[in-house]
Amino acid sequence: MKKVSMLGSAIALVAGVGVQMPAPADPPPWAPAHGYRAKQYSYVYYPSAEIYYAPESRMWFWLSGGNWRFGASLPVEYRPYATGGVSIVLETERPYVQHTYVVERYGKPQRHSGDKGRKRDRD
Repeated sequence: MKKVSMLGSAIALVAGVGVQMPAPADPPPWAPAHGYRAKQYSYVYYPSAEIYYAPESRMWFWLSGGNWRFGASLPVEYRPYATGGVSIVLETERPYVQHTYVVERYGKPQRHSGDKGRKRDRD
């Protein structure tokens, strides 16, 4: 009799009888799915020349010939324009992807008296 009772308990346990399992549910619409949190990246944006600097990775991003370039050091011809930076936070490790948003929010490049006709590249 004891064996039958233990066998019945084991079958009930395997079948899930008497065991409450949490119902699967989606996260609310305002919450990121399954605990995902977007990584945020800090940059210094220099509106005068549309240049970004990422302090964490020590990388520079600049627009040259209609294409975005990046490197560990800023080319010499861009260095005079890397002044008056604004600290910004974006959710991308490639700041130029959100460049339109950054320009709308933080300003467009302004020509300096010392530009000597330097042509501005646009995205």
